[in-house]
Parts: sequence; C-alpha cells; structure tokens
Amino acid sequence: MRRSVTIALLGTALLAVPAGASAAELPELPAPLPSLPDLPRVPELPRVPELPRVPELPRAPDLPEVPALPELPSTPDVPVSPPAVPPVTSEPPARPATPAPPPAAPAAPPTSARTAPSPAADRAPRRRRSAPASPRRGSPRDVGRRTSRPPVVTQALASQPVEPAAAAAPAEERSRAERVADSIVELVKALPSAVLWALGGLGVLALWLAFNAYRQSRRRAALEAQRAGLLDDIGLLSGALLPPVPEGLDGLAVTAAYRPADGPAAGGDFYDVFALEDGRVGVLLGDVSGHGRDSVQHAALARYTLRTLLADGHPVGEALAHADRLLVTDMRPQFVTVIAAIYDLERGRLTYAKAGHPPPIVLGTAHDPETETPAPPIGLGLGDAWPEYHVDLADGATVCLFTDGLEDARVDGVRLGRCEVERLLSAHDVPDAERLLGDVRAAADSVGDDTAAVVLRRCPRAQVADFTDST
Repeated sequence: MRRSVTIALLGTALLAVPAGASAAELPELPAPLPSLPDLPRVPELPRVPELPRVPELPRAPDLPEVPALPELPSTPDVPVSPPAVPPVTSEPPARPATPAPPPAAPAAPPTSARTAPSPAADRAPRRRRSAPASPRRGSPRDVGRRTSRPPVVTQALASQPVEPAAAAAPAEERSRAERVADSIVELVKALPSAVLWALGGLGVLALWLAFNAYRQSRRRAALEAQRAGLLDDIGLLSGALLPPVPEGLDGLAVTAAYRPADGPAAGGDFYDVFALEDGRVGVLLGDVSGHGRDSVQHAALARYTLRTLLADGHPVGEALAHADRLLVTDMRPQFVTVIAAIYDLERGRLTYAKAGHPPPIVLGTAHDPETETPAPPIGLGLGDAWPEYHVDLADGATVCLFTDGLEDARVDGVRLGRCEVERLLSAHDVPDAERLLGDVRAAADSVGDDTAAVVLRRCPRAQVADFTDST
C-alpha cells in the first residue's frame, strides 16, 4: 500500500511540471512520507462449536408375517345317478293319416287383354324373403321348445344297465378322506415356521426316546437272560457243596438242609456228612465270608481240605489248625467259620471243635454253651490250636449244628437270636433240619444270609429207619 501511495505522488508531481522545463526548474520531491501505523490485528473469530451428533433412529421392528388364509374346502361333487329310462322299441311310430287335398279351384278364363301391373305388385316379387330370426339361446321360447321336445335315446343307451345308487359310497368316502387331508395340509400351511420347527423337534425327540426305550428293553432282556444263566451256574456249584446224607448209620439219624438268602447272590454255606473208619461219622458245617463265585470256590476248598484231614485220622482240633495254615495263602482276605465234629457210633459221643462258629444246640442232654471258649475262624493264620468239646448223647438226644444266618434273621427289625431258634427246634417231637429252616423263614420278616443246618438224633436202628422215612 505504501508503494502505491509513493507512485501516486510521483505521478502528480510530474503532471505539475510544465513542458520544456529544465531540471533546475523541477520541483523538489516531497520528503518521504511518514510511515503509516500498523493496522491493528484482527482478532481471530471464535471457533464454531461442533454440533452434537444426531443419534441414529432405532430400526423399525419387522412386521409379523401375516399367515395365509386357509383355502376354502372344495365343494364335494354330488354324484348324480342317471334317471331310469324306459326301453325304446325299434318300431317306427305310426304316421298320422294325411288329409286329402282340397279340390282345386276352377281355372279362371283366359283374358285377351293384359292388365298392367301396379308398382306395389312389381316390388313384391323382387323383395327377398328374410330367414326367420332364430330365437336367442336361453330365451323362454327356446327353453320351451327344448323342454317340449322328447329326449332321443338310442337303443344301445337304453340297453345298458343302470348302476345302483350304493356305488357312490366309495366315492363319497374318498372325497371325505381327501377333505381331511386337505384340511391337514391347510393347517400346516397356516402354522408359523417356529411352531412347525417345534413340532418337528418334538417328533425327533419322541423317536429318539422310543428307540432308546427299545434298546434299553433289549439290553434288560439280555441282562435278565445272563443273570438267569449265572444263577443256574451258581446253583449247580452250590449243589455240589451239598452232598447227600449217607444212609444206614447205626443208631444215628441225620438230616441236613440249605436255603439261600433273599436275593440273587449265592453264599458260601456248606455242610458234609461222611463215614469214617472204626464206626465213626464225620460232620462239617461252615460259612465262608462274602457272597458270589469266590465264596462258592472258597467253600469247596475249605470243605475238601477239612474232609481230607479228618479222613486221614487227624482229631478235629488238629484238623482245624492244619486247615488254617493251608488256606491262609488262598483265602485272604476272606475266612471261614466252621464247626467240625466226629460222632462215635459205638460210644454215642460227639466230639467237636469250632472256629468262629456258634456252639451247637443240644436237646435231651446237659450242655452249657456259655462255658465254651470262642476261637478265631480259619484262613487268617491267627491261631495255633482249637479246643475240643465232648457231648455224650443219650437215646432221643438231638444235636443241631447251624450257621449264623438263622440267628441273624430279622423280625420287625430285631435279630431272631439263638433262643428263638432253639424254641423252633424243640417245638416238634422229631426235630428236622428242613422243617427248622422253614419255621425260621415263616417266623422272620427277612433273611439276609444263607441258612444251613445239620440235625443229629441218637435212636435205635428201627427208629432210625422210621425217622428217615418221615423226613
């Protein structure tokens, strides 16, 4: 801007100099202009604040899909049976008599003069005869004409047999089934997709449950068959441990019985009665701890071990000591409670030793079980010797060896006990092992263990035969 002012002043001075003036006559240039003051700085305008961001409007929810209206069921076709048409004979109908034509009018006499035709007469022959207008279709005239005309029935149509009205029943049933199917289809189409998916899921779940139930039933049947087979095998093994009682023992009647516990598992109860040398009879009654196949196997092992030791001539106490040392390696952690006895037929003396077993019940002879010392079972290696006890049997005396399953039977949740077993045994004139087990089962509410018993009764030989026949 300063430069433009200076140039303007110079131009003004030059214009003021007359033409042809010398340099001396030129006016002096004015002194330099004073510097203009600096213009005040324009303050910066305040920054416009940013406008707040407009929040996005929420998206409008989707309108629910309007289900399609179900179609109206189609009107069933009403079967119409053709009307009965009377047979038509082939003879043509008789034609009506044609009336005689009227007599001809006398001919007009010819005229010699020709008459001139009139203009109307000239136009009449030239006018065309218009065809009769056909009545419109459906007019009353046409309807009357059609209804008044008799139907034409051919000989072939009249000869066809007319079906009975009952033939329309299958068609009506088919139409009813079609209507039901159409209604189901329309209902499925009208249902929302979520409902259809839910129904499909329920159908799949029902099929899976049905298949699972069928598989479980097959598996249960297979397990029942396997269980029956195992029970048969265990029954055979248990039967092998219950040998028959020998007959012909002079002056001694013996009965033995065994019953398994309430349940499928087989126990380890066993008994054995066998003849020895020198008129003696060996008796064994024992119980292996636990149930199942192992108990049956250990019962057989203990029975044959003790029988071999007694047959070899070992006393009962010594036989138990040897059996304990022999079975300790094969039976751990199980053990055997057993009572071993030898009866001398000639002296009538019963000698026995018990290992962890209850003392026998003696009827008809003085006997105090409280005086007997308890002894450990065999198979654990806990003892060196087992004490022996002697009982002299008079005629009619009875000795009952039994397992702890009889005492442990429950009546109203209470243990049956030894006294009740002794009462049941003495309730009969002739005690019997099978009858005793039956009485215990009848008196108890539940029997949770196997029960076995051996009953020895001293009597003359004739009574022995009668006793054997009665049992």
